[in-house]
Amino acid sequence: MRVLITRAWGELELTGASAALAMLDDARRQARALADPALVALTHIQEGLVLGRAGDAHGSVRALERVGDDEYALDPSQRAALHVNLGLSHTAAGDLDKAAAALELAATLAAENGLVEQEFKARHNLACVAFVDGDLPRALTLMREADAMEATVSRDRARLDHAEVLLAAGLVDGARSELADALGTARRHGHRLEEGEISLRLARSDLLAGDLDGARRHLRRATAAYRSRQADGLVAEAELVRAVVDVAEGRDLPDVVTRLAARTDHRSPGRSAESASDRDAVRLEAEARLLLGDVDGAERRLSALDAGTERTLAGALHEVLVRARLDLARGRPEAAAERLESGNRILAAHQFQSASLEVRAGLALHGRQVAALDVERALGTGDPDSILTTVERWRAISHRINPVTAPGDAELAAATRELRRLRRLLADGEGEPGLGARVADLEGHVAQREWSLAVEGVAGTGTQPVTAAEARTAARRTGSTVVEFFESGADLMQVVVSGEDTHVVRLGAVDDVAALVTRLRRDLRARAGIAAGSPMAPVLERATSSSLTAADTALNPSGASDGRVVVVPSRSLAGMPWSLMPSLRGRPVTVAPSVTRWARGPADRAEAPGSEPVAALYGPGLTRTVPEIRSVLEAWQRPVPDEVEVTTSDGVIAALGSARVVHLAAHGTHEGQSPLFSSVRMADGPVFAHEFPRPVVAEHVVLSACDVGQFSTRAGDEPLGLAIALLSLGARSVLAAVAPVADEVAHDAMVAYHRLLAGGADSARAWATVVEAEPAAGVFCLYGSDWSAAGTPAGGLR
Repeated sequence: MRVLITRAWGELELTGASAALAMLDDARRQARALADPALVALTHIQEGLVLGRAGDAHGSVRALERVGDDEYALDPSQRAALHVNLGLSHTAAGDLDKAAAALELAATLAAENGLVEQEFKARHNLACVAFVDGDLPRALTLMREADAMEATVSRDRARLDHAEVLLAAGLVDGARSELADALGTARRHGHRLEEGEISLRLARSDLLAGDLDGARRHLRRATAAYRSRQADGLVAEAELVRAVVDVAEGRDLPDVVTRLAARTDHRSPGRSAESASDRDAVRLEAEARLLLGDVDGAERRLSALDAGTERTLAGALHEVLVRARLDLARGRPEAAAERLESGNRILAAHQFQSASLEVRAGLALHGRQVAALDVERALGTGDPDSILTTVERWRAISHRINPVTAPGDAELAAATRELRRLRRLLADGEGEPGLGARVADLEGHVAQREWSLAVEGVAGTGTQPVTAAEARTAARRTGSTVVEFFESGADLMQVVVSGEDTHVVRLGAVDDVAALVTRLRRDLRARAGIAAGSPMAPVLERATSSSLTAADTALNPSGASDGRVVVVPSRSLAGMPWSLMPSLRGRPVTVAPSVTRWARGPADRAEAPGSEPVAALYGPGLTRTVPEIRSVLEAWQRPVPDEVEVTTSDGVIAALGSARVVHLAAHGTHEGQSPLFSSVRMADGPVFAHEFPRPVVAEHVVLSACDVGQFSTRAGDEPLGLAIALLSLGARSVLAAVAPVADEVAHDAMVAYHRLLAGGADSARAWATVVEAEPAAGVFCLYGSDWSAAGTPAGGLR
């Protein structure tokens, strides 16, 4: 009988659920004939596992609950396993209170009996309950704590669950990496059901990334795997994801409505209409009906659901989206606007729970469709004020939240030190073969450790975005024109704010502008790599000038006005050298993540100044840095040491946490795929954006380094990069380059800049003066808000 019970699981993997359940029925009849309660209980437990694996959560709960008093015939390990599996089944069925109670009991039983593996499973699954309940920071923390246990248990299942949490956090690349590794393992071991489950999660990753073709490909593989094992419940889940893809493409919508209606109108006995997947199906059916023009049918379907009951961020935002579309279809634009604004608050609340810059940016992925509908609604009004207010509502939400704080973590600090050492060896061409792979693995560990600390150290509240009236007040007070770019569908748009006026302009296709940006950035990099006397230098200078003119004409970044300009770029314009634009030459230019961030500065920044006025630091490998450091200190009338020594990573972090002005001259690197691993190279290796103090005390940071002014903007309009990280963590403004820059150009420009700052000029005016005299320095941009040494920002609403 024990052999039959064990074989049932293998039978599920090899031939499917029907044969496995028949085998368990046979074993149970024999166990009852022997009047052996322990064996009877084990057949029910295995039946629950088989049904759960096949996607029948309610059937799994019923099977496990049939164990009843026979539980006490089991040994402690079997009892703990029973309650772990009951917790999993209750989670899948949507009864989270019962799930948590079962898992807590399992963890207690395991701990009391020294069952480390069982305790690991119970605690890991408590993290899954927190995740399903919408508490992402707690889920990350509990998973980290469980993973730290010394349990000799396979972590494959835990890796899949971790990938699910990463998807919920919008960290698609991290989830894909976990899933790709797991898929290889499942295929090697011939685990078809696991292969299907992984493929389904890869399809959902593709959906988040906007890759609908990839989603369909993975869905076909998942469905084939499930059908080969008669896992009808899992086939239904794959069909639900397929419907999401169909609705996203507007494809086969009548068929989508029919399939989804059949799913929810003809539920099998005992299946709850309130399960998460059923609610997803109802909302998706309503969305498809709206796209078909069946407004009455959509409203009827939604009326079956209680509004505002979704626990997950993705579910809550999808509900906002569908109900707002219904409001618009019913001619209720004010109700739609209020609903969409509530979606923005829901997203901000989830971002606020996290102290991780990357998680905050990733979460915004789930708000893409809601934001797009809100902007589309505002454009439909034709009201420039409404358009600006709406664009600002969704732009760089995380910059309206307190600078993140986090306690010290010994493991994270040790891993970062080791990563710094290995990266230095890699940069110097030293170390043994396989060093690159070790670096990649350690980067993954550092990133995930930082994500898991997200729940700790967050305090305070965020701020509301500026209104159009407030933006005009700030523009008038500072004599600035604000030019904010945003994307709506395939179009690049521009909203221009002056002291008296707000207007909106359609600039053209996003793809066409993106091609101009790519061309310009290619020319800038080529120009920087050519020696001054090279015959190619004039050719590349002409090419760069032509690209600048073309981009300037297409973008009109000045807003056709004189004076100061504040540029708020869209994601397709990240890394543009705005000071080099012909229409902006000689004019004070500030580049901001949002109008709100420019006007108000960092959220809830402490007003106490740093303990040191100025810190000037440099890293190895540059020829003119020592004279640059001496001149910067002299400009501020600070003591100049007899010997200026190269700085370590600790020195950089200490300066950012103590000085008002920090000047750092070093080699810089921007990591486009992992922006928070962008770095500046110091004596002991690179300093990463991950390591910056929380909060950054420095008000103005000057990064005399190549490339670190670049940033990558996630699809939810959240920018990430080294300079942007400093703004997120509390700096008021940052000067940094978006392309390579020659050592002598940087030296001369930086010395002149600090002399102007020390003389009382504000940062934007000072930098404009420098670029007018030294145009090659125009690859540096001033990010954030304007700043002056007098302690009062050049603009700003306080």
